[in-house]
Amino acid sequence: MRSQMMLVAAVAGVLYAQAPAPPDLPQVKEHLDKARAMAGTLWAPAYKFFCVEPRANSNDDPPIEASKIFDNVYAIGNTGTVAYAISTSDGIILLDSLAANQVEPVLLPGMRKVGLDPANVKLVILAHGHADHFGGSPYFQERGAHVALSGEDWDFIAPKPGAAAKGPGPPKRDITLVEGRPVRLGDVEVTPVLTPGHTPGSMGFIFPVKDGGKTVIAAMFGGTMLTATRPTPEQFDQYLNAIAHFRTEAVKAGVSAELQNHPLMDDLTGRLAQLQLRKPGGANPFVVGSENYPRFLDVMSECMRAQIARRGL
Repeated sequence: MRSQMMLVAAVAGVLYAQAPAPPDLPQVKEHLDKARAMAGTLWAPAYKFFCVEPRANSNDDPPIEASKIFDNVYAIGNTGTVAYAISTSDGIILLDSLAANQVEPVLLPGMRKVGLDPANVKLVILAHGHADHFGGSPYFQERGAHVALSGEDWDFIAPKPGAAAKGPGPPKRDITLVEGRPVRLGDVEVTPVLTPGHTPGSMGFIFPVKDGGKTVIAAMFGGTMLTATRPTPEQFDQYLNAIAHFRTEAVKAGVSAELQNHPLMDDLTGRLAQLQLRKPGGANPFVVGSENYPRFLDVMSECMRAQIARRGL
């Protein structure tokens, strides 16, 4: 009898585990339908990620091959977290620097593989104050590079009196990024746009890149919030406003190329594969067009509204 009861309990547990999630309420479905329509084919991976299967980046995300994605821009990291190296007339800008334990095994050899000398890194611009972005910056700072971060996030990462250190320390306070005030190295200017929510001082960046000798305006929304982090209603509101603000600035600047420092939602590996097959004069998969880039942000926003509605907030 006991064995039969255990079998029934086991079967019940399996059935419970396989039970489908309850259907979305009409107000949730309305946002999902709008996001799906906005996404179309181009942003279908973004819709799936933001609306259906959001997740955090992980140390187990597969590595990518360090790659040249524009004439002067290179991607190094893994499918969950990427740093971008921008070659300028006066050295190299790094957008983010990966985690401290990724400098020696990933970032430095990746730079060398694409023909960049890490000693030429003169400026590290950080999107926000989390260690998987700022962790590598002390390495370059100790070798003479400047590090730039928003004032809010310099405060956010500052060691707290009496708090025990956890892992490698942050960079020393250096350049403070200010909304709308470009940071220049050589012939490249990077314009920061404040997008709080993920952290108090998260930033997005708008900057020119070269593709086949032509100038293209690129953008990186650098503080993507994931609902798995359990944001507060106030953070949700702040984040939605941040997306709208970044969209306005991107449209104003004519952004037509999309990059992410957590490229979990834009089919990075597929794009890199397309680059390998690209013929001279062919389309660059990272150039999506000025009419399509805002739709990426619209999908992000509408999916966030769906997540808010799911929580009844």
